[in-house]
Amino acid sequence: MSVFLAQTAWLIPLYPLLAALASLAWSSGGIARTGPRPCGYLNLLMVSVSFVHSVLALIALHSNAAAGAAALYRPLTISWTWLSTAGLRIGFDGIISEPSLIAMTVITGLHVLVQIYTIAYLEMDWGWPRFFGCLSFFEAGLCGLVLTDSLFFSYVILELLTLGTYLIVGTWYNQSLVVKGARDAFLTKRVGDLILLAGVIALLPMTGTWNFHGLQAWAAAQAASGDGLPAAFTLILLALIAGPMGKCAQIPLHLWLDEAMESPLPSTVLRNSVVVVGGAWVLLRLEPLIELSPLVQAVLVVVGGTTALVASLIALAQVDVKRALSFLVSSWLGLLFVAVGLSGITVADHLLLVYPLPMALMLMSIGTIVISNVTQDLTQLGGLWSRRPLMGIAFLVGAFGLIGLPPFGGFAALRELLALTAASTHPLLLSGLVLLTNALISAGLIRVFGQIWGGRTTPFTVRSPEGLWLMVLPTLFLTGLVLHMPQLLVRNGIFALTPLPGWGPLAVPLLLSTLLGGGLSALFYLRPHPLTHLPAALGGLQDWLAHDMQTERFYHRTVVGLVLTLARLSAWSDQRLVDGFSEVTGEATLEGARRLSLTTSGRSQAYALSLLLGVLLMSAWLLASQPLVPFVSLR
Repeated sequence: MSVFLAQTAWLIPLYPLLAALASLAWSSGGIARTGPRPCGYLNLLMVSVSFVHSVLALIALHSNAAAGAAALYRPLTISWTWLSTAGLRIGFDGIISEPSLIAMTVITGLHVLVQIYTIAYLEMDWGWPRFFGCLSFFEAGLCGLVLTDSLFFSYVILELLTLGTYLIVGTWYNQSLVVKGARDAFLTKRVGDLILLAGVIALLPMTGTWNFHGLQAWAAAQAASGDGLPAAFTLILLALIAGPMGKCAQIPLHLWLDEAMESPLPSTVLRNSVVVVGGAWVLLRLEPLIELSPLVQAVLVVVGGTTALVASLIALAQVDVKRALSFLVSSWLGLLFVAVGLSGITVADHLLLVYPLPMALMLMSIGTIVISNVTQDLTQLGGLWSRRPLMGIAFLVGAFGLIGLPPFGGFAALRELLALTAASTHPLLLSGLVLLTNALISAGLIRVFGQIWGGRTTPFTVRSPEGLWLMVLPTLFLTGLVLHMPQLLVRNGIFALTPLPGWGPLAVPLLLSTLLGGGLSALFYLRPHPLTHLPAALGGLQDWLAHDMQTERFYHRTVVGLVLTLARLSAWSDQRLVDGFSEVTGEATLEGARRLSLTTSGRSQAYALSLLLGVLLMSAWLLASQPLVPFVSLR
């Protein structure tokens, strides 16, 4: 039975996909008499089945490995040919391995908790079919993404996730800001997707395969041979990393994530915890190719480092709590890009592993505050520690899991990243970047905590009862998972969490950066402080950061302005040149036809003369076009 569960793990994405398709019957009005709730319960049931299947498959893989069944412990492969013609084969090739099963367990487990959470959060909402269907669609896409071994189908699934983002962000489509957020998120991610598609198409003739394991073997052969790679290969790699940059909200494709905060908060939990890391998963699979190009590695370090620093600064000035956390998502994933650029694939794996659960926990705890206090404006919240201590503890546990604070999982991952940067060619610059980013992330998270749970109460928080048990229970359960994550990682041999002296000298500056950033933020925000709002002379700096450093205005004046100028030029050329040429030639034809009609006299002699003149002119033209042959006498 255990062998069967592992071998049929490819069914896991199909359970939520069936639920998403079934949701169409409710959302289209085909099933109306039951109301929307059965649709939500059906989605929750199918998501739970996929979670149970993934857990049992992972247990089966481990138990058979312990029993010596090496044949099962090796990755299982699945293959389905979608298109085969003219020497081209496009198929869904998948691999069922331990990393993919762990990823699917995290994805499906979070979806179960979030869908239970959603039942309470959207208790009075009639949009259950669309929302629950989109959540299940996200789960199916993410599980398919971690299963597939094909770069082409990874691109296809990323496109489907972009569509899902558009649909779920536009849940409350009767609001203008929601429509703008859905549109901007879709279009921004489409930029990265189109560039990624160009890279995917151009890669096949050079490598002969789209399978990740085949690409890894090709990269190893190229590295062993020492032959130089063509310049086009670097351009292809730059195109390939554009897709993950868009999915992970990295500069300059970072604006979509905070725009997508207009969707209901349960979708924000999943988007900020597991959906955004789909691009990072693809980036990690492409790492053997990236190692062949130092230029692309440098680009990843620059993009990731810039995003990590800039996004953490922007988060400090945000008033909307969801936007503040969304910029911290970009900042953390920027550190992952730095690790990939430095060839630290193991470090990047660990950063990816410890990230989803703490981020989901913080957003779920924030959701219980938003739904009961009817605001997500940080300036309207405060003083909730005496009224909502459980959710405050949950938020702190999630925050500690993402900063360099022992013994949480984030400390071990950041310590590995700091060691990686210390061994790089620019140790002082990159190590300082990691320490500064960790301090800013710590300050940003403690700032959010202080403005919600610290300070004095406001009219919005004077009466703030604890949320419904369907929201509190999943949040507290996830709190326990985050607290036990270090033990789970140590038990599986992923991290070596030893006593403090064994952590080496790099653990001390990491811990100090956390205490410095978090301590200063606590000093400013746990109690009202004059420097919470900058003086009038520096108020412009705070406003500049709050508006994302005016990035959107800059894009409107440059990219959008250039596109509009080209559009106007195209419209002018189409109207004046293309249409003008057509109109002139048409008028000339009509005028020639009118004048030719005047030659119609009805006399046969005139027609015969015209015919004879035409034959003579045609003969003269043919004779003139023939080359002259010299006359040779026979005598």
